[in-house]
Amino acid sequence: MCLSPWRSLEKTLNKLIFTKLRGKTVSVLASPGRILQIEAAPSEENERLGTIYIGKVRNVVKNLGAAFVEYQPGVNGYYNLSEWDGPRPLKSGDEIPVQVARAAVKTKDAVLSTNLSLTGHYVVLTSQAGKLGISAKIRDGAWRTELKAQWESRPQKEYGLIVRTNAYTVPFDRIWEETDFLLQRLCKIRSDAGCRTCYSILFQPESFAMQAALNVRKSETEEIVTDIPEIYKELCQSGLFSGPLSGIGLRLYSDETYPLWALYHLETALDRALSRQVWLKSGGYLVIEPTEAMTVIDVNTGKNTGKKTAPETYFNTNLEAASEIAAQLRLRNLSGIILVDFIDMETKEQNEELLSGFRKYLALDPVKTILVDMTALGLVEITRKKIKRPLHEQFLTGFSEKTVDIKKT
Repeated sequence: MCLSPWRSLEKTLNKLIFTKLRGKTVSVLASPGRILQIEAAPSEENERLGTIYIGKVRNVVKNLGAAFVEYQPGVNGYYNLSEWDGPRPLKSGDEIPVQVARAAVKTKDAVLSTNLSLTGHYVVLTSQAGKLGISAKIRDGAWRTELKAQWESRPQKEYGLIVRTNAYTVPFDRIWEETDFLLQRLCKIRSDAGCRTCYSILFQPESFAMQAALNVRKSETEEIVTDIPEIYKELCQSGLFSGPLSGIGLRLYSDETYPLWALYHLETALDRALSRQVWLKSGGYLVIEPTEAMTVIDVNTGKNTGKKTAPETYFNTNLEAASEIAAQLRLRNLSGIILVDFIDMETKEQNEELLSGFRKYLALDPVKTILVDMTALGLVEITRKKIKRPLHEQFLTGFSEKTVDIKKT
């Protein structure tokens, strides 16, 4: 059976797959019968998010509250001046350590930050002294209170900490052990920054495969499988499977007669993830249109002309569409402002039920996604944090005109 995006809230164990697809190394997060996420490795090693450089300020634009910093020869990034806390204002020619916080997208430069951060499996260490954040997905009040108490008792506060969802499943000692390791690394980066030349790389995060492996949730992942020997060897030697990922299987797939991408129908899954139109089981469909400024998604009843009344048909199509849209945002890595034009419904109660269900589906996304509200024109406004390039840009292609039929999955 061909894999399709998820639609329900049920809990299933996932597989993380590394393979080659259309000439690129990809990571694919697959749940039984569904593809949750596809991501292509950057074409150049120095495109990795999180890389820290010595950059040179080329231009300060005060009316925009921004500076443009050259962090690689001939490559500028956008820097928000509100982050700067140095002893004097920035000026052209200054050399400062900057981190790639957001990848370049189309004509937009990469976003750079001086709030340096290092990501582990359980925590993200930041240079924002004294700030503690805990994943909103950890709702255990007693656990959060104990963590805060232990944080307050720690002697060093020249850093900040964001505690990831993965931390909830482990003893507190392991969280602080990783924190101390990342703190040592941050101290070395700061020390090295004072004696390195412009464009030097102060820190480069883990490889594409390591980052993907570090981001999986142990409680939701059954196995990591790859047909790329180099990735298998790297993960084997990483120590992850005797530490944070203990209990998760690691397997080298070696059936040359039936490739891994074919076993999981990944070519078809990618076609679907790049398609403009997506059919729903009911016969309704979505039209997904990314633009420079935002993504617009239109919901249509299509072939959904069953025995139910029109109000029932509209409501049920909208509910199904809400689940599928949440899946598509993650699968396609669509971000920024997203406007959804649901089918107009007659009652306020139906709109409220739709928005309530939609929020639950969006909450499953590991990337921060917020349902803002329904506008006066009946459009539902969503914001999704921009981090990496959308899938269609990773594969350097526009949406195809091919129709995707979810009913056939």
